[in-house]
Order: sequence, then C-alpha cells, then structure tokens
Amino acid sequence: MKKSVFAILRLCVIVGVLLVALDALDKSKGKFNLPSRFEKVIVDLSEKARNNELLFTNALDVPSKVEFMLQSDAEGEKEVKIVSEAEILGLKSREANFKVGKFTGNSSISAAFIMGKGSYSVYLTSEKKSGEIAIGHQESAVEISEFERLLKIHKGDLNNPPKGYVEIYSTDLAGRSSNEEVIYTLQLDKNKEIGLSVYTSAKQGIVSVDFSGENVHYIGLVHSEHNRICDQLQTTLPAGEYQIKLTCENADGQLYVFLKE
Repeated sequence: MKKSVFAILRLCVIVGVLLVALDALDKSKGKFNLPSRFEKVIVDLSEKARNNELLFTNALDVPSKVEFMLQSDAEGEKEVKIVSEAEILGLKSREANFKVGKFTGNSSISAAFIMGKGSYSVYLTSEKKSGEIAIGHQESAVEISEFERLLKIHKGDLNNPPKGYVEIYSTDLAGRSSNEEVIYTLQLDKNKEIGLSVYTSAKQGIVSVDFSGENVHYIGLVHSEHNRICDQLQTTLPAGEYQIKLTCENADGQLYVFLKE
C-alpha cells in the first residue's frame, strides 16, 4: 500500500531520507529552491566526471545539528557522501550516503544529523553530464546536556527520553519476528499535539517502526540500517485512531517508544 507523509518532522535524528515540500523558500534562485538560511555549494556536472571528489570540509567547534538539502537538475543518479570525524548519533558508522536523482523546484532530498565536535567532509561521485547539483548545509550548536542524553541513547542506553515523555512500549528484539505488528494504539477524541521518541539499539537484522492513522503516515521512524534514533517528533493530529507498528526479523538489541501528550 502506498503511503505518504502528511505532517512535518520537527526533529528526527536520522536519519532516514525524506522527499519534502519546502517551506519559506528563497524564490530568487531559479531551478534550485533552497532556503536562504542554508549555505549553498553548486557544482557544474558538465565540467568533468568525479569519483569520490572532495567538495568541502567544515569544522564543528561544538556538538551540532547539521542539516542538508540536495537538489539537481541533471538526469541519473549522483552520489553524495558525508563523512564525519566524530560519531553521527543514530548511525552505525561515521558516514552517510545519498543517491540524488533529478530534484528541482519544490522537491529535495533532506536530512539532519547530530555530530560530535570535529570536522565533516562532503564528497561527490558523478558522471560527466549536463546539469548541476546543489548542496545546501547549515550547522547549529546543540546544548551539551542534550547531546550527552542522545549520546547515551546512541551507545545503547535507550531509557533516556526527553522531559515530559512517558514510556509506552519496550521490548527485547532478539528472537522476535513481526510484520507490521501493532504495538500501541492511540485514540484521540479531539485535535491534539503529541510527541513521539523512538529508539533502537539494533545493529543487525531488520527493525522498522511506523506510525499511522487516517491521512497521517510516518514510515521508518527508526530503522536498523538508516537511523536508530527518532527524537521528539512533534505533530498535531486530528481526532481518530493511530497505531504504532513494528516490523523486525533476525534483529538484536532493544526498542523503546515514548509518548508526550
């Protein structure tokens, strides 16, 4: 069944990759509509072929949230790789890879990462072809106490929710086999703002958690391969029934789900 995202993620340490509608766009940049708050690097792909070519390196003096938005007017896939000196919270390794197709106008590939102090570098692999690729990036400092909380989660101490969040589900994943199993049902009798935080320490197998209801679908809030931390996803939901679903197979580690109402 085809599913779509109809709400906006406030912060999900991801990091999974989203195709999003962009708000507050800088309309003066033509084919590339990246928000004005982003620094931009635009590469002319027709100049030459590139194989893991370093585009730029930035230093982070403190732990930071680093946001990326990627667009391209060129056909075919281009690979953008991000490599961090420090750990990227929620990821297995210190690098993330994006396959960038043709995204212009009001679409982009978007991601946000929490990185420790140190530098990160961005690399590009692409054939020589007509067109460009635009890479928007922004860094913002994270409070030390918040970074330390997320670092504990990253290292496997999952029972560290934000203030105001209550545990609604936890389980050991070893030996468990589930396919979109409903692990929690939320019933709302009126419009309400809620917050969700979902963490897993799984390092092998398949683990994925979805949140869905009528016209509201969040797919892969956490995933063993892409992002193990989804922190403080906040959204306003209309009255109705909503379900949190777990899919897992051959996984290890644990899963914790927290809710704020």
